[in-house]
Amino acid sequence: MAVPLKPGQKLTSIATLRPSMRGFDCEVIVLETAMPTTTNAGLTIHTFLAADRTGSIIMTIWGTEGGYIRNGDILRIEGAEARLFKGFLQLTTAKFGKLMRVGEETMLFKDQPNFSEMMWVTEEESRAMAEGKNKA
Repeated sequence: MAVPLKPGQKLTSIATLRPSMRGFDCEVIVLETAMPTTTNAGLTIHTFLAADRTGSIIMTIWGTEGGYIRNGDILRIEGAEARLFKGFLQLTTAKFGKLMRVGEETMLFKDQPNFSEMMWVTEEESRAMAEGKNKA
């Protein structure tokens, strides 16, 4: 049974995510789960491949919450963020974001394109690359 949206709540699709977007809500299905990693400060980071009807993205969940997420879980994230990590786009929960399991295994999705595989560059980097091409 699906969890209804709150009045006025809109879901943002993966395809419309851009670096530094904050405070949006989205709904994804977990396709793959990676082994958790631990930072030098002792914090645990759980990494997943998540998708919606527009494509897929790497999703990171900090802390113990990520340990309860399984492949096939449908998650609604309220107050999500899109961040660049080493030049690649990732979906994560904001500091005060909310993560809810709203179903499992029954959601239409596309695993391609994977928006985390696209390299994002700053405007300055883009200009420098364009200038380099013009000189060649």
